Amino acid sequence: MKRIPLFFTVFLLSLSAVLADNDYRYFVDLTKTDNDKVQVKLVPPDFTEDEVTFMFPAIVPGTYAIYNFGRFISDFKVVDKNGANITYTQSDKNTYKISNAKNISYITYNVQDSWDYEQKKSEVKEDVVFEPAGTNIESGKNFVLNTHGFFGYFKNMTDRNFALEVKKPKGFYGSSGLSTIKSGEDTDKIEVYGYHRLVDSPMMYCQPDTAFVEVGGSRVLISVYSPNKKINSAYIAHNISEVLQAQKSYLGGTLPVDKYAFIIYLNDKPTQSGANGALEHSYSSFYVLPEIDSLYLAQTMRDVAAHEFFHIVTPLNIHSEEIGNFDFNNPRMSKHLWLYEGLTEYNAHHVQVLNGLIDIDKFIEVMQGKMSEAQTQYNDTMPFTFMSRHVLEPKYHKEYNNVYAKGALINMCLDIQLRYYSNGKYGTQNLMADLSKKYGKDRSFKDEELFDEIERLTFPEIRVFLNTYVAGNQKLPFEKIFDMVGLIYTPLLEKEEISLGGFGLGFNPATNRAVVYETEKMDEFGKKMGFKEGDEIVLFNGKPITMDNYKDVLFGFLQNAKVGDKLEVKVARMKKKKEKIKSLKAKVMTVKVSIPNFITVNKDATEKQVIARNAWLGLKQ
Repeated sequence: MKRIPLFFTVFLLSLSAVLADNDYRYFVDLTKTDNDKVQVKLVPPDFTEDEVTFMFPAIVPGTYAIYNFGRFISDFKVVDKNGANITYTQSDKNTYKISNAKNISYITYNVQDSWDYEQKKSEVKEDVVFEPAGTNIESGKNFVLNTHGFFGYFKNMTDRNFALEVKKPKGFYGSSGLSTIKSGEDTDKIEVYGYHRLVDSPMMYCQPDTAFVEVGGSRVLISVYSPNKKINSAYIAHNISEVLQAQKSYLGGTLPVDKYAFIIYLNDKPTQSGANGALEHSYSSFYVLPEIDSLYLAQTMRDVAAHEFFHIVTPLNIHSEEIGNFDFNNPRMSKHLWLYEGLTEYNAHHVQVLNGLIDIDKFIEVMQGKMSEAQTQYNDTMPFTFMSRHVLEPKYHKEYNNVYAKGALINMCLDIQLRYYSNGKYGTQNLMADLSKKYGKDRSFKDEELFDEIERLTFPEIRVFLNTYVAGNQKLPFEKIFDMVGLIYTPLLEKEEISLGGFGLGFNPATNRAVVYETEKMDEFGKKMGFKEGDEIVLFNGKPITMDNYKDVLFGFLQNAKVGDKLEVKVARMKKKKEKIKSLKAKVMTVKVSIPNFITVNKDATEKQVIARNAWLGLKQ
């Protein structure tokens, strides 16, 4: 990106007479941008000190990575009451020490779009901000105001009122989970108390595409930005409504929030981080997902939305002091990521099987996938509490994503045991409710005392499990756990079966075709067919394959094919930069396959095991 110097004129906006002198008063003009930058003006609180420290966050809750948002700030100026510049020193990327503080009139600085940020040579790929935690400045199109990227705070002065005025382009709407936005024709006014609440409140400005869903006494906003208008808010609302209603039931029929917002940016190009996903907040969640017009996006949205929505329980209502008193620049991490992210991820899938939104086989398949992921991609014997405490350290940060694999499995094992020992009457749903009653939004638990409290609410065996498999270095005892619900677990099953070829299957949204990859793992049948890396499947036994139907076509073939049947697959293959259609043919054959984490039903299960299984999977007793 080409950089040019900015020459902004400081814009003057009228100040409300009701604002007190100890308020932060921020002004942003989204109608004036220059090279992916927007100017911010701050009229600060009154100071009694001669020197103050102004800071931008190094990290924000939910990210578990040091991003140093101060590196996106430029042209920082402090102006006194006579219009002269006040000197300051910058001790690091995020910190400004300002002298003559009592005489400060205002501060201005420019914020650069993190989505299009050109990394410096000293920065590494890990410094790229995960887009749902970043900022986007597309003049006249879209503005993503993750507030930690736009607004800073004075050290030891976070418990103050923050008053924002946002001047917006004509026809733009600001979507947020806040109930304190006063939307005007060209300017919005927002007030929140405390910097933690401000950071917890992302906003997206664009031409409005919104829908509302009523869930358990809560009004849920769905706001969508789709640059090519492929997906709208009504489509998303329709596809997540069932999940939201199921989550209401899962949480006991009511929700702990009055308003919630799903803020969704659909991307028509690859992200700089190379990832898509979402970031949770107490009253909203912000999403960056691919703009794919298919059922694939619908199921992805259901899974991700279910995960993020459950964060209204953890960590909003169940959290440690490290989160309740979060330090944005010198954070101390909690030991309990297995709870905040692991339980949330487990709930996101468990709620769907309990309410019939996915079938039992699909739920088990998801859990099996998480088993393989935890066993092959991460250190499966690293104590989870240790990883959580040290997750910001480079040596251990690479283990973070295991919270979505082993973290979910820890909670699956916990849920099964609770249902077994309680004869089906108590599970992780009940544990969440009991912990929420004891703690809640404004009361934090001490990290070292959580296991004690869980044991008090449940059973001594649960404390042993937590000590051994969460705080300890032992692998999860799947054989023992699944036996509690009358299932037989086999670590590795070897058998002969009909195969598609043993390659990986991806998807090209530009052509709406399945793509062959990871051919180095291809089995004997795949080699006989002659698949090559990058082949795009045009027809499979005469049937076109799309993202919407590939499972029906491929799994239907596997279920019905017999040895000796003919298979013909037409693929599009690039040759000398031109696409050629090639027909691949072979007779169906069996190959030896190894199936990790195989699970089947124990036909001789006891009554106690069946009761626990039925309670776990939502089956009738």
